[in-house]
Amino acid sequence: MAVRKILVVARTEYLNAVRSKAFLVGLLLMPLMMGGAFLVQYLTQDQVDLRDHRFGVIDHSGQMFDVLEQAARRRHETEIYDTQDSGTRRQKAPRYIPERYPPFQPDGSRTDVLLSQLVREERLFAYVIIGQNPAASSPTTTGETLFAYHTNTPTYDDLPQWIEQTLNAELQRRRLIQYNLDPAVLASLMQRFPVKRLGLVKVNERGEVIEAEEENKLLTFGVPFAALILLYMIVMTSAPSLLNTVLEEKMQKISEFLVSSLPPFHLLLGKLLGSVGVALTLSALYLGAAYYTSVHYGVADRISPMVYVWFIIFELLALVMFGSIFSALGAACSEMRDAQSLMGPIMLLVMIPMFCLGPVLRAPDSSFSRAISLFPPATPMLMFLRIAVPPGPAWWELALGVALTVATALACVWAGGKIFRIGILSQGQAPTLGRLALWLISR
Repeated sequence: MAVRKILVVARTEYLNAVRSKAFLVGLLLMPLMMGGAFLVQYLTQDQVDLRDHRFGVIDHSGQMFDVLEQAARRRHETEIYDTQDSGTRRQKAPRYIPERYPPFQPDGSRTDVLLSQLVREERLFAYVIIGQNPAASSPTTTGETLFAYHTNTPTYDDLPQWIEQTLNAELQRRRLIQYNLDPAVLASLMQRFPVKRLGLVKVNERGEVIEAEEENKLLTFGVPFAALILLYMIVMTSAPSLLNTVLEEKMQKISEFLVSSLPPFHLLLGKLLGSVGVALTLSALYLGAAYYTSVHYGVADRISPMVYVWFIIFELLALVMFGSIFSALGAACSEMRDAQSLMGPIMLLVMIPMFCLGPVLRAPDSSFSRAISLFPPATPMLMFLRIAVPPGPAWWELALGVALTVATALACVWAGGKIFRIGILSQGQAPTLGRLALWLISR
């Protein structure tokens, strides 16, 4: 009888969720949110500021302005235009136009003061000051500033990088000639060769050696990252909605009729099962689309089937753990503002995987990655990320992580049930952490 009532609640919650417009909107919105950044980058890749970037040059050496001017002329002729299939040339980058200025004005005032004003008035984009005889200087020993770039747009890096590369290439050429070294010969000797990144050599069942395959950065980093974001978004779409559902039923007095027909704990379990059903429906749709895409591009064999299995396992654990917490918060509160004040600490736990995403993705087998992936609130996301990134965690880490997460999930269900049992019928009391602790230890 109890199981049947729990399943009735779960079925009702599931059908109410999947039949709602919010579910359909979320079903379409989630892929857009995940691919929105790539779509925006693709659509805006041609949106480049092509205005001329004029910059002043105060050349104390009297040697480097001509170098910048000639390099800018070569750049305009060969680097900033693309030739289309139709034969037309399309500009892809702005022109850099250097303008020479003396160190001091006729009235004896400093020219950099004037140039700063011209930059503020947007008559110049920036200006650069070149020191005395830079070819003979050694900034590593004297600490002298050979090149100083001044601008009011510090986030624009292309121009200062171009100036730095141009001036340093000329200084290197002059120093080589100074020491009777041929720049062309030295460039040949210093030529760098890229390291080809490969996996490991394998031996099949027949004893044949299978050569290592070249690393695919999209599969190595893109797939685990996208899978983690999908897992995180599904959990965060399903679990917090329980808070709103429980709180809405409590505010409308619906919960009082529900608990008259079945115990509060059974009501909590029914709502959790309904939320899990909604999440599994989303997962089936998105994982099915991901598998179809991998087959279409011929990379399905590069993604282990266990990645899909572990995705579902950790999704279930995360939903039970966070779903019971959010359900308990909804039962404990009487108004939405009360719930919002209590969500802060919970959201910090939820955000831990996102805070640690970078270090774990770069070094999945480091001590930090092992430790943080065994912290139960972060285990579903971070342990799954480590599974998807070679070489993967050891079997004992997986076993320990699953055991700790299962224990934590059961503890959350027990604690959520205690708070849910008392809070679902309480009215007019703003919940506090102290009051919730008293509910936990009550009988």
